[in-house]
Amino acid sequence: MSSDNGTENPLGKLLDGTLSEYDFGVLEHGFFPHGRDYRFVIQDSLCSYPETYELTFTHVVDLKYETRVGEKVWQISWTDEFTDYAQWKSAGEPDGYVFGTDWSLAYPGINADAEAQDWSKRLERPMFSASIETDRFYISLVFSEVRYRKLSDETGVVRKVIIPLQPH
Repeated sequence: MSSDNGTENPLGKLLDGTLSEYDFGVLEHGFFPHGRDYRFVIQDSLCSYPETYELTFTHVVDLKYETRVGEKVWQISWTDEFTDYAQWKSAGEPDGYVFGTDWSLAYPGINADAEAQDWSKRLERPMFSASIETDRFYISLVFSEVRYRKLSDETGVVRKVIIPLQPH
C-alpha cells in the first residue's frame, strides 16, 4: 500500500514474491534488547527460496499483542506442562493448546497495511503499519522500515505440517 506521499509500505515489496503471506512458521518474535526494533524469526517453505529468515521491523512506536487461543482452551491449557512438549507428552497428551511446540503457524498470515498517518505526522517521517496473525497470536505494529535476512537453509519445522499443493 502507498501512503499519501506516495511512499510504499516496505513490507509490501517483500510480500510481492519474496515472502509468503501465510503458511509460514513463526519460530521466535520479540523486541531486540535495545527495545526499538521488533524481530520475527520465520521459516518459509512455500516462498521462492525456502529458508529460515529474520524479519526486522525498525523504529517500532506502537505494538499490540492479542492471543488467538480461545478462553476455554486457555482454561484447560493453564499448567506448565503445556509450555514444554516433552512434559506434555509425559503427562499423557492432555487436551489443550500446546505452547511447547515453540512455534506457530502464520494463518491468515501477514499484511502490509496503510501508512500510519498519525505517527507519520508526529515523527515527520513515513511510518507504516502491519499485522501478523497465527494460530497463537495477533500482532499489529507501527514501524519505519523492514529488514529481511537469511539465517539458514533450514525448513524442517514447517515442512512437517505444510504440504505444498502440486499443480494439476
